[in-house]
Amino acid sequence: VEPYLRGSGVGQQVVLEGNRLVLTCLAGGSWPLQYRWSLNNSYISDWTPQYRLSLPSVSRTVAGLYQCVVRNRMGTLLSKKTHVHVACG
Repeated sequence: VEPYLRGSGVGQQVVLEGNRLVLTCLAGGSWPLQYRWSLNNSYISDWTPQYRLSLPSVSRTVAGLYQCVVRNRMGTLLSKKTHVHVACG
């Protein structure tokens, strides 16, 4: 089965500078699924089986538009973009 998104995702997220950011890309489809993350249309991760992107301590440089790409042997899917805002503490 081709990858498909489970849930609508979060369109916007605000995180305080210095705090942890966790983004998830909930997808279904035939195993194995692989995930790859981009920030402002540039890839920031390699293909991984992890559906989560975790940044332990954010700064304003990581604000922007995040998107997940999901693939398996049947196809590839782009998630909706999530706009991450980083607020000063």
